Amino acid sequence: MPAFDYSAYNKTGKLSSGVISADSERQARRLLKEQGLLPSTLAEVGEKKTGKISMGRREARVNNFDLSLLLQQQAILIQSGLPLEEALRMTIEQAETDRQRRMVESWRSEITEGRSFSEALRRSPYKIPESIIAGVGVGEESGHLHRVLMRLAEDLESNAENRKTISRAMIYPATLIATSIIVVSIMMVWVVPKITAIFMSSKRELPLVTRVIVGLSEFTQAYGLFVLAAVVALAFAFRQAMKDPQRKERWHALILNMPGMGRWIRMANISDWARSLGVLLNNGVPALAALTISSAVVTNLHLRGKFEAVTEGMRQGSSLKKALEDSQVGSGFLIHMVGSGEASSELDKMLLRVSEYYSVRLNNAVEVFLKLVNPILIIFMGMIILSVVAAVMLPIMDMNNMI
Repeated sequence: MPAFDYSAYNKTGKLSSGVISADSERQARRLLKEQGLLPSTLAEVGEKKTGKISMGRREARVNNFDLSLLLQQQAILIQSGLPLEEALRMTIEQAETDRQRRMVESWRSEITEGRSFSEALRRSPYKIPESIIAGVGVGEESGHLHRVLMRLAEDLESNAENRKTISRAMIYPATLIATSIIVVSIMMVWVVPKITAIFMSSKRELPLVTRVIVGLSEFTQAYGLFVLAAVVALAFAFRQAMKDPQRKERWHALILNMPGMGRWIRMANISDWARSLGVLLNNGVPALAALTISSAVVTNLHLRGKFEAVTEGMRQGSSLKKALEDSQVGSGFLIHMVGSGEASSELDKMLLRVSEYYSVRLNNAVEVFLKLVNPILIIFMGMIILSVVAAVMLPIMDMNNMI
């Protein structure tokens, strides 16, 4: 049974929105009228609303934390003995956001039509990761769906944490630098010219630091907008260039060779790949299918190509350890642990340990970076502000000495 997003007016004229299940748009309108609501817009879940006309389009991937929360809720409800359809209905009633409610309603509408949970996820207008769909399918076949859902939810949270760790390392320095640029630009355009105009009119020779600041101020006033336009144009051109897969792959390869950042991205991607592969193997997914799905988890295209080469090597009969060595995708630790896992028939456990190891290393590296860069940035900002203050105060002190 399809689900529909709606906006409708109640008897008091207040506009409300929500989701309703119905066999057709006509039935959905009738059900809304029976509830005392006058429909304003109506569109099937996952379709773009333009007035009363619906144009189908697949929505973007859902937030990993939202998806993890929903999977955990299903695992708990199913473990308590509720049927899947009933568990989904309860989740809809308790959803924290409209986006979560619409997503679960799209799953429930497929379930009520007789499809499996994995097929409902695949047909959902929300793009669910293939690793989740494969894991759910295995859970349904094995009869341990609640365990698989809980494990997949934990996997999603761990992957999101790795990305969050890298973002945390860059957000603070970027925010500090952006704030400094804005503050200095305001001073150069509005504050410095008004103060230095007094000194320029005296026709006295100004200190070097004052002449430098005045020169920067004049340049900012004359060409600041042009510089800003050039930066915006370059950002737009870069974004357009990244739409080409080959250019994007070369850029990702360049990022991996950058000091610091390249090492973090490599560790985060290897950790995500190892965790995804370990979870899938632990849940009973065939090795080649698990490798194919795990490669799609890797966000860096250059590394993804190497992991796809590992999958191809396995398909041709190579061991995972040998395929990793040939592709030169990871460090000796990864290869050693994979070799030990294959020898002991505990590859899934070894891969999960590899993932934990790289996650810990990534967290430690980021913490050290933040401890080093924060005082450096503060000192740098202090030097900039001190230079501006000195450019203003030195001429004033010189004039006082003349008096």
